[in-house]
Amino acid sequence: MKLVFISDTHFGHDKFHTENWEYKFWKKYYSINQDFILYHLGDLSFIHNHEYLKQIFDKFRKNEHCKNIVLILGNHDDKASRYLQHGIIACDKMIITYKNKEILLSHEPIILSSILNIHGHLHTKEESHRDYYKLDDNNILVECEKIYFIDELIR
Repeated sequence: MKLVFISDTHFGHDKFHTENWEYKFWKKYYSINQDFILYHLGDLSFIHNHEYLKQIFDKFRKNEHCKNIVLILGNHDDKASRYLQHGIIACDKMIITYKNKEILLSHEPIILSSILNIHGHLHTKEESHRDYYKLDDNNILVECEKIYFIDELIR
């Protein structure tokens, strides 16, 4: 089972994205042709009503290879119970194990010298917040508009 990571989709708010980002995103997402778990590292959507979220999760589930969706809550997400209604696992942080390595999943970077941290929130590698957080090699950024397999992040 593959592990797939995305972050900061901010559905319902185009300010954060380049032109045609959503078309390109869904095209790449639907091209994943092996079973996977989707980890969304926060800031899923600016719109939190039931129908809008249902539309988003229905789009994710259109890829028959998506076996589960986990949402790490970001600063623009609603409370976890809002997502549980849609069968989504939602929490503030999560630790997973991959190839005998513990990996902390979070929305904002967390500086821990003893554990890898895969996170979103900064949107691009060049963003000035990287200096604010004093990020090091243990912080792995999942940029917005992109889809990552864990093997691309952990080498």
